Amino acid sequence: MSTFAGQLLLVGPGQVSPKNSSSDVTGMTEITARSVSLSTAERSAHGPAQPSISLVSKAKVGAQASVFGGLLFERIIVLPRTEALQFVLTATQFAIEVWNTRQNHDDVLTAINITGSGGLTLADPLGEPLLYAAQDSRIYQATVPSSGSTNIDQDVVFVFASGLTGADCEVTGSRIVLFSVQPDWSEGMAESISYLTDVLAAYSDNEQRRGLRQFPRRALRFRALTLNARNAAGMESLIWGWQDQPYGVPWWPDATPITANVAAGSFSIPCNTVDRQFAAGGLCCIFQDEFTFEALTIEAVSPSAITVLSPTQFNWTANPAILVMPVFLARISDSIDVARYSSEIDQIDVQFIGEAMQAAPAPTTTLTQYKSIDVLEIPPNWAGAPLKRNYKRSMVTIDPKIGPVTVVDKGGTAIVGQPFPWWLDGHSNVTTFRAFILRRFGRLNSFWIPTWDQDLVLNGDVGPTDTGIVIKSEFYSRFFFPDQSRRFISFIPISGGPNVYREITAAEDNGNGTESLVLDSPTGTAFPAASTMISFLTLARLGSDDVDIEWETADFATANLELKEVPREVPS
Repeated sequence: MSTFAGQLLLVGPGQVSPKNSSSDVTGMTEITARSVSLSTAERSAHGPAQPSISLVSKAKVGAQASVFGGLLFERIIVLPRTEALQFVLTATQFAIEVWNTRQNHDDVLTAINITGSGGLTLADPLGEPLLYAAQDSRIYQATVPSSGSTNIDQDVVFVFASGLTGADCEVTGSRIVLFSVQPDWSEGMAESISYLTDVLAAYSDNEQRRGLRQFPRRALRFRALTLNARNAAGMESLIWGWQDQPYGVPWWPDATPITANVAAGSFSIPCNTVDRQFAAGGLCCIFQDEFTFEALTIEAVSPSAITVLSPTQFNWTANPAILVMPVFLARISDSIDVARYSSEIDQIDVQFIGEAMQAAPAPTTTLTQYKSIDVLEIPPNWAGAPLKRNYKRSMVTIDPKIGPVTVVDKGGTAIVGQPFPWWLDGHSNVTTFRAFILRRFGRLNSFWIPTWDQDLVLNGDVGPTDTGIVIKSEFYSRFFFPDQSRRFISFIPISGGPNVYREITAAEDNGNGTESLVLDSPTGTAFPAASTMISFLTLARLGSDDVDIEWETADFATANLELKEVPREVPS
């Protein structure tokens, strides 16, 4: 057979069909049968005779088929198709790109129609009609103002002469008003973390508890004070016009100054976010005064900056007075009292109750555990002494008034309740406190806590290998030891150092003013009698689902936990 030279065709950029699809094949020409043969001399030169080959083709009609990327072209694309603004507190901007993806066809934009409620405006410097060449795109700047209807639900429709549909953008969100009145720090401020627990108590004081709220509600109480006519009028205007709607409430205890200048159009706000409640998906604000601020939605948080979803509207200069704060959505009461000291000085005591399911950081802390249960090892704040303790025993008294009185002890032991004041020095300790509270889920989860009393007084030093201790007699063997809830003790070094927790397995009154107690294992540490406090290690839960942090300043706070012992739940 004859040899025919071929040609190598390379496929490079621009050589694939610009439509990224197969080409139309309109038809083929039929080729009649043809015999291919060689002369006698050629046959002799090439060996034995070869059979004749007939080539036949028929006309076929092709069809265009879309391949990868075919849905991208030959249409008008609007990016984004939907823009969920979530909560709008100040003027918010975002870009809308319109792209003519057709490869060979121009189109003409004839109108931009904006429908719905929300007050959205679109910067349109070129006007209509406007030629969109093939593969051409333009970017429009959309702005949603801070004032207007509560609900934002608008459609931006780009109308083209070709009649192509789907060139639109749906914008949704809720408009929120920032309660920008500054607090009166001389009165302090209270932050609340609230869970919800269903506690079912049995006849014997045993409890079954069910947590009903996965995420806590947050609240903030403070006194707002205005000292000039403009601020007073602004505060009353905020109450008058928005009392039935949720406010955006700056979280004043977490205020932190910006650390560098921020230009209008920036997406990054430099500030210290460590141990503050900034969270991705939440809100923040840049604040100067009651009428100079802007609020933004947080996209990401790093220790030294906040990234926001929409650009800043103003220029901000680094200054200790320019603050960045987390913002939570909260409502006020349906009745607000305004104390008027003059025509310019107004004062209100207001409590903001947070909306449910808001984005907030979930701080974690590593607590010491004993028998797989957390131990609260922070000592109470004795500044508020005297501290109180309550012994409540579930008893039923049967008194017929004319005969013997019968008393039934339902539980068998007293239920001890006590306050636990906690000193929070700085934001890092507040973060630790929040982490502890979040692990409790309100009244749901129990924990160990020493009584921080000298419950047992050592009669002699304790060596690291000792398996027992001798205490001065105090009726422990008679009254305390029979109950499982008083068999766990804390060895607390007065001079500092880690606590050691052990269980008492046996107790005996020696009859000479001392009692001998047997431990479940040696302490492993030497404990001199003169510098060691031995407290009962009690199992308790929070007495309330609501926990307050009382801020005295933006850097110092206190908390007062109500604790209730759960002696029926101690491990055996």
